[in-house]
Amino acid sequence: MMLTLRQTKVEETTLDTPEAIADHVHAEFARRQGAAPFQNGDRVRIANRAGIPPEFIVGDVGTVMLCDPEFSPLTTLMGVNSSGMTT
Repeated sequence: MMLTLRQTKVEETTLDTPEAIADHVHAEFARRQGAAPFQNGDRVRIANRAGIPPEFIVGDVGTVMLCDPEFSPLTTLMGVNSSGMTT
């Protein structure tokens, strides 16, 4: 019989200066950005328009503005809406 265990290690760090906090936030941003399937500025084709009304974006293309798949399955896109405005 074989058993596989997955363990999570908790690490505690004290951030006691504004610079330490800024460094931590910057490093976490860089880690998330590196792990994202899309990067800011990527041109993408929308494969499924379910839930995307034309008032938000028309067509099937957009540019990635924000992608944080660690906490959300959503990606924020820039495109053109049904009024012809860039949104």
